[in-house]
Amino acid sequence: MKIAIISNLYPPYYLGGYEILCAQVCEELSKRGLEIVVLTSQHGTEQECIENQGFQIHRKLELYIPFTQAAKLMRRQRLRTSKHNYSTTKKFLNTEKPDIVFVWSQLRLTLGSARAAQDLKIPVVYTFNDYHISGYSPSVFSLKLRPLVRFFLDNILFRQITLHGLDLRYTTCISHTVKDTLIKKHVPIQNSRIINQGIPIERFPQKKRQNINLKPKLLYVGQLHEYKGVHTIIAALAILKNLNLELSIVGDGPQDYKDRLRNEAKNLDVKFLGKIPHEKIPEIYRNHDIFIFPSIWPEPYGLTHIEAMASGTIVISTNDGGHGEFLEHHENSYIFAKDNPGDLADKITEVIDNPKLTTKIISNARKIVEEKLTIHAYTTQLHDFLHACQTKR
Repeated sequence: MKIAIISNLYPPYYLGGYEILCAQVCEELSKRGLEIVVLTSQHGTEQECIENQGFQIHRKLELYIPFTQAAKLMRRQRLRTSKHNYSTTKKFLNTEKPDIVFVWSQLRLTLGSARAAQDLKIPVVYTFNDYHISGYSPSVFSLKLRPLVRFFLDNILFRQITLHGLDLRYTTCISHTVKDTLIKKHVPIQNSRIINQGIPIERFPQKKRQNINLKPKLLYVGQLHEYKGVHTIIAALAILKNLNLELSIVGDGPQDYKDRLRNEAKNLDVKFLGKIPHEKIPEIYRNHDIFIFPSIWPEPYGLTHIEAMASGTIVISTNDGGHGEFLEHHENSYIFAKDNPGDLADKITEVIDNPKLTTKIISNARKIVEEKLTIHAYTTQLHDFLHACQTKR
């Protein structure tokens, strides 16, 4: 079976877990003997090119606005980009002749590529690992002036840049949270299959040392936005100033939020490590005692949780989102109330004061990753789903 992967970005250029997972799945499917070809944007190269990472990666598509700029609606620009990506994808698919098209993130890519595959009557499967696709939902009818204008634009003049006419019968979602949220946002995926993400566990060997050091080393890995709640960790550290804690923050984000974090972290032992190449992340986990995930919005899933769990690093996290579907308090993690520094401080103290329970939790966490949350298990389910969708068409 030949699979054409379509994604807005592809490593080494990526925003986060969505694109990294796409590359990992491509590698796994290729190892299983499937023929893989990738069509993605020029982001990072700013010119058309073809690369080879064991299979061909064609960087030919356009983004309607670069990721270096703040997102805007820009209907006319979206339409122009959609037409470009439609024609580019049509030529690509006519040349490659895949058996199935597997669509990943279309954020800022527009739906032109997906429409080209659909018009060529090639089976199209989508995987939704975040909420971006809801940005293409057409505005709903309202008698108020502005919503009425948006409804007219989305449903009459600019139908092509919305979900109108897109066949979404064959989709997967990374969590129930993603599926339920997208349905509420008028994305018609009622029959979408839930397939939980996994990691290449061999890249995250469990550290031998289990005991917490005299100077516990805390870790955050992720984007630096206010909704990620990183300020909650710093506030908890201020409460626990007498415990001699050390915090490493890995990631990047808007300068104003980074400035806020640095200001709040004055007189605390906090290291801002910036964005670190993904291949170096496993060592980062093993060199820390506690991984903290303080997000204050419903996360689609929890890649970093799984990586930390595999590495033998205890997880303290909120559970409002997809990550709450596999985290269990006192079983494989510690759970604290979102945006609550006091509760987080209590959980950090509990981890340090209860080494036996912490050791049991670390063992349970590694076990659940080994049994259910590996890239092998994830890819197996995707492969079966892709094959089933191909035979149904």
